[in-house]
Amino acid sequence: MSDDDVRDLEADLRGTLADLQAVSLEATAWVAVLADLDRIADALDAEAGAMTRAMLLSLSQAAFEGKVRQRLAGADGRAALVIATKPTSALPVVGALSAVALIGVGYLLGGPSVALLAGGFALFIFGVAVAGTHTTKDRVDQSRAPVAGRKAIEVAPRVVIDAIRRIEGLL
Repeated sequence: MSDDDVRDLEADLRGTLADLQAVSLEATAWVAVLADLDRIADALDAEAGAMTRAMLLSLSQAAFEGKVRQRLAGADGRAALVIATKPTSALPVVGALSAVALIGVGYLLGGPSVALLAGGFALFIFGVAVAGTHTTKDRVDQSRAPVAGRKAIEVAPRVVIDAIRRIEGLL
C-alpha cells in the first residue's frame, strides 16, 4: 500500500473509532463490534492493510446505525413550545349537525343525487370533528407507548472502549 493509502485508511479508522465511542447500540451489536475490533487489531499487528480496510466496513456500518438511532431518538424529543388544545366533546355533535345541514341544503338545491354527494362530504366533516377531540398530547403519548419488540440501546461498554484504545495505540 502507498503512503497515501495508509494515511487514508488511518484517517477512516480513526473517524470510525471516534464515531463508535459516541453512539449507542443494542447489546448484541456491541458484541459483534468487539469481535470486529479484535480482528482489526490483529490485522494491524500483522500490517495487513487490505484486510483492515475490508473489516472496517462492518464497523462503519455499526457506527452509521448508531448515528441514525441517535438522530431518530432526538427527533422523538418534545418541542420547546407546545400550545395546548382544549379537548371538547361537543365537537362531534357540531360536526354531525353541520353534516345534516349540508345534506339538507344539497337535497334542496339538487335533489337526491346532490344530497348523496353532500352526504359523502358530510361524513368527511364528521370524521374531522371526531378526530379533533383527540389532543396532540394524546397522539404523542400513544406514539411513545412502549413497543414490545423494541430493544434497549446502550453506550459503548468498557471492553469496547479498551479495544478502541488498543487500536489507537497501534496506529
